[in-house]
Amino acid sequence: MITQVISAIRKDFIAGHLRSKLSSLQNILDNIEEENKVDCDYARESLKDMEIKLRQLRKLCAN
Repeated sequence: MITQVISAIRKDFIAGHLRSKLSSLQNILDNIEEENKVDCDYARESLKDMEIKLRQLRKLCAN
């Protein structure tokens, strides 16, 4: 495993993306726990979107 030093801007960009995904996951979890129901279409689309964006972020970090 190679460790790289990243710029402050890139670090903020990555952290912001991860916070955004964390917020989306928290919303889905809150719906499940508090309302005992899930909007399956919303959850499915949100998770699909997160997967795509996390994959893009992973590629960015690999370069």
